[in-house]
Amino acid sequence: MITIKNINRILGKVNYKGGLLFVFMLMSIFLSAGNTDTLVYFKYPFINKKINRIENDSSSLIPFYEGLYQLQNQKQGRVNIVHIGDSHIQADFFSGTIRQKLQLKFGNAGRGLVFPYRVAKSNEPTSYKSSTNKVWDSKRNVFYEKPLPIGISGFTIETIDSSAEISLLLKDQPWLGYGFTKFSLFHENGKNNYDISVCDGLNCEKGVFKSTDKSTNLFVSELKFDSPQQQIILRNKCSDTSCQRATRIYGMLFENDSAGVLYNMIGVNGAEYKHFNMSKYFLEQLPVLNPNLVIVSLGTNEAFSMGFDKESFRLNIDTLINNLKLTNPEASILLTTPGDSYRKSRKGRVKNPDLKIAKETMIEYCQKNNLAYWDLYEIMGGYGSMAKLFAAKLSAKDKVHLNGLGYTVEAELFYKALMDGYEKYIENKK
Repeated sequence: MITIKNINRILGKVNYKGGLLFVFMLMSIFLSAGNTDTLVYFKYPFINKKINRIENDSSSLIPFYEGLYQLQNQKQGRVNIVHIGDSHIQADFFSGTIRQKLQLKFGNAGRGLVFPYRVAKSNEPTSYKSSTNKVWDSKRNVFYEKPLPIGISGFTIETIDSSAEISLLLKDQPWLGYGFTKFSLFHENGKNNYDISVCDGLNCEKGVFKSTDKSTNLFVSELKFDSPQQQIILRNKCSDTSCQRATRIYGMLFENDSAGVLYNMIGVNGAEYKHFNMSKYFLEQLPVLNPNLVIVSLGTNEAFSMGFDKESFRLNIDTLINNLKLTNPEASILLTTPGDSYRKSRKGRVKNPDLKIAKETMIEYCQKNNLAYWDLYEIMGGYGSMAKLFAAKLSAKDKVHLNGLGYTVEAELFYKALMDGYEKYIENKK
């Protein structure tokens, strides 16, 4: 029998490295049994569950809620979500749990946007694996002084090696298969770029993205498959040695033919609002994802170092939000505040009071501009709460990041807040 007491006892024995998958499965089973509260409420009493809600959603998230409602009732169509963030997002524990839960409830439209982080020599979500036979140049938007332009993923990779290839294998998740029937590549086109051979997991060529092909979008090439695939292999193909010199990749999109939610994660270690504002092609490529909801989870890095500038922070928020509205006018926007964390000082790692100022600045901005927001900072306990998270074995040693279980707890809270808002919307429709 599944009880709160038994779950707490089991969770107390689960370590992050060996038991994260089990935690996902246990939570899903528990929730599917009809429980209205998530188990995290009972294990961690310092969480302020009374304020766990999406604020300002009654008007700002109506189009998104209506999209979910139509999807749930008609079992057709799609709701597209884009989640933009920093290192708290790149590993995809937080966003990955939300993706899983939304797709289990509303349908699975595919894995969504993916970037081969390993090829860029960065950490990668465990739900897929990328590899290459060559060394690629890489850049993330934090290093804006480097020459490579940045596109939809906040990362870019490039190679001049005509024999370079990339393999990417998608892994199924509990109760969710991620076989894809449509593959889209965000890349640089034009006569100076290599053609790209697209092969399946059996290394059979299924198509070629020619650098001179005309496309509805300058940066996007698409290929459809007759049957679901788990793996893609991209191989440079030189058809004109006089002019083809490089391959530059901005991201990959994996979809299937099913109705449901497509949850796209865009995470960049160290990123701030300003870094996305300075990304040359980011806003130009983002509308390809046709988002119904854009979630922005930034702010930790701005407040991490001494000398936090509140006004500069507000202006960078305003710039990104206005640009998102301009390029994605049909999308609802939801901001999440950063959680509490520590920062370095001469005395070691100490509490960071600037995070409170950052979250207050974000909330003021959202209230003034009628944007939905989720106050993670206060929900998790407010100033100094990182000490409690660390004691509860939910955080990493740096007391800035959480561990896998910690991000899963956060995701459970966010999902519940979002679904509570959605259920209120449905009640008001009656």
